[in-house]
Amino acid sequence: KRKSYPKGTPQNAVMKLALNGTYGATNDQYSPFYDPQSTMAITVNGQFTLCLLIEELLEIKNLEMIQANSDGITFICKRESEPVIDELVKQWEAKTKLEMEKVVYSKMAIRDVNNYIAIYENGKTKRNGAYEYKIAWKDGEGLAFHQNQSMVIVKKAAYDAIVHGTPVEDTIRKCKDPFDFCLRTKVPRSSRLVLIDEKGIRYPEQNTCRYYIANKGKHLVKIMPPLQEGGDEREMGINKGLLVKTCNNMDDFDWDINYDFYIEEARKLVDGVGLKEV
Repeated sequence: KRKSYPKGTPQNAVMKLALNGTYGATNDQYSPFYDPQSTMAITVNGQFTLCLLIEELLEIKNLEMIQANSDGITFICKRESEPVIDELVKQWEAKTKLEMEKVVYSKMAIRDVNNYIAIYENGKTKRNGAYEYKIAWKDGEGLAFHQNQSMVIVKKAAYDAIVHGTPVEDTIRKCKDPFDFCLRTKVPRSSRLVLIDEKGIRYPEQNTCRYYIANKGKHLVKIMPPLQEGGDEREMGINKGLLVKTCNNMDDFDWDINYDFYIEEARKLVDGVGLKEV
């Protein structure tokens, strides 16, 4: 049924969520769908069947394998090798009863198998993992509304630097959208969040909290219950060593931004990739 809806549509997304949720439940011991053998059969068989194809592809001269996941592979090859590759894929599909999709990139900046930016030949881009930030159902890409949208400006700056060569400092310092600088943290009901000032005074915060890294502010700390009865509560710093300001009401956002922090985080994303260009 999912295939009956175009990719990127809400209907397709609903079907994808239902399918992925059911699959994830097969590895959840508290779910009625719990079936770890099924979980392993799907992932391991996916990897094994791809290995069959990879072994054939690596026989092709000048073909370089870039990444291999449980449901796809990426490689660089000569244009003249395409007919041979297409025939190998066709044979693989007949053997495994699986269907392979094909896309061609002009450039790929990859940190690891799940974190990368890929540029299609038509100029469109695909962002995945640490480089994913856009909410755009119509394009079939980007983070869902329920996912963590923290520090969008860092991902935007890294993307502009990798794809367009724009210095991360320019993108970050010119940004006028306060939401792009915000982070989110969330703690369960058994825990609580507090802000601690330089005098050690504690200010309670709500359990789902929006904040940004500031030049002047307080330390954000998570307070957790003791591991055993009669023990002490446990404390863990959120963005330890940095000052933050909370802005659950965006009227509290006063642009006291620690730009150096965001610039450093963006540079980590830029410096962490290897660039493959064709």
